[in-house]
Amino acid sequence: MDARRRYGRRRGRVPTGDKFLPRLGPAGAEPFATLDDVADSWTAERPAPDTPIEALHFVALDCETTGQSPHHLVELGAVAFTMRDHLMSFETLVHSNDRINPYARRIHGIDAATLNGAPPVSLVVERFQRFAKGAVLVEHSADAFDTRLIGRAIGSSLDADNVDTTRLAAKLFDLKDTIGLERLCRELGVVHRRPHHALADAEATAACFVELVRRGSERFSWRTLGDLLVAGKPPAFAADASVAPPGVQAKGAVSTPRTRRRR
Repeated sequence: MDARRRYGRRRGRVPTGDKFLPRLGPAGAEPFATLDDVADSWTAERPAPDTPIEALHFVALDCETTGQSPHHLVELGAVAFTMRDHLMSFETLVHSNDRINPYARRIHGIDAATLNGAPPVSLVVERFQRFAKGAVLVEHSADAFDTRLIGRAIGSSLDADNVDTTRLAAKLFDLKDTIGLERLCRELGVVHRRPHHALADAEATAACFVELVRRGSERFSWRTLGDLLVAGKPPAFAADASVAPPGVQAKGAVSTPRTRRRR
């Protein structure tokens, strides 16, 4: 056992690793990102609003967290895709010594022991920046929680447009309230292989997005990135407890578990 791991166990802290630590793994034979990949094969140019939807590539993402303000990543899953193809998957647990709220732990099943050997957040978000470069980000999150959480870990906002599937669904189904991811999957006939696992949630979000865009293109003539942003771009948010720097809590915030609005 190396000195770092001996020290971590002696102090009761979870030791870190230097490789991705997946929890779910592939659904089939799709390619998977690794921590030390040099580059990804798709374009790194941020697309213009008039770019046709068929020419875009997307990254659907999902985070699992410690479940209390300020939230910290414990798992990140993502899928790079186009309207036609699955390009690559991204999945890893994320090292954290922060307390995991018992409610969150019951929901996503991640505890301190699960994170043993997971890579540190700095390495994970650095690799994710390269994975998502040039993509339109897709999340099932009316408040863009996942992208803002990653941005906080990076120290700056991600250089990308993002589209929220709850907003696209609200437009298509004339909804007044946010629809949960599991219900949306049922409505659209999308298979969700393991709820509350970051990769599976990202896969389901990607599949729902493709179907929502297909229907929106027929009903509302969505043709370009600009059309998607008008229909589904989350609003800009001021800093709050969920994205405050470690140890800093926004005024008026309370340390309660995050109730995932996307279920």
